[in-house]
Amino acid sequence: MLFVVMGASGAGKSTALDRLLVQHPHVVWYDFDAVGVPSTADKRWRQCTTEHWVKIALEHQSHEQDMGLCGGAVFGELLACPSTPQIAGLAGCLLDCGDVIRIDRLRGRNVHDSGISQEMLNWAAWQRMHSVDPQWRQDVIRVDAEPTLRWGHWDHWHRGDPRWNIWTFDTTPMTIDEVAKALSDWVREQKQAYAAGWNPLRGRWWEA
Repeated sequence: MLFVVMGASGAGKSTALDRLLVQHPHVVWYDFDAVGVPSTADKRWRQCTTEHWVKIALEHQSHEQDMGLCGGAVFGELLACPSTPQIAGLAGCLLDCGDVIRIDRLRGRNVHDSGISQEMLNWAAWQRMHSVDPQWRQDVIRVDAEPTLRWGHWDHWHRGDPRWNIWTFDTTPMTIDEVAKALSDWVREQKQAYAAGWNPLRGRWWEA
């Protein structure tokens, strides 16, 4: 399986990754930004990088290994990647938090002021809606997108479609240990669902 932990800056992804490496050593975990983030990184860079990680997941799949990815992936872009239909099972979750907490966390990490902006908060709000409604403002990721992406995999889906199953954790009131436990439980539950044949993103899901 491929487990993908998403979310805007400050939601707790990096901290969660440190814990998941210990709690689920049977899963090969990666940081989305491990490839290196160029100063010119944009939407197309993110989409191409997502496809890169999907291909890495396929390499692990060929060795019967599960893979986890924490970072800047976006669910709609992930499903649109050309290689994603080859993934045997896929599960995604969104880490989210309140705006004030997000800003405080980023300031506590000494993030440069240019990385703390209203645009960043808007991006977090869009992801919050995207996690619930696949029809919400698709233009945000589709305009000037990487041309190889296959939006037809999901762009006709509507809210409530079981395949659009993004678990969301609001980390605003949670401690680091609580976030780590919630994600650990999520990984375990998704693995069990896959083994039982209940995972909605297995088989030829893009054709249904």
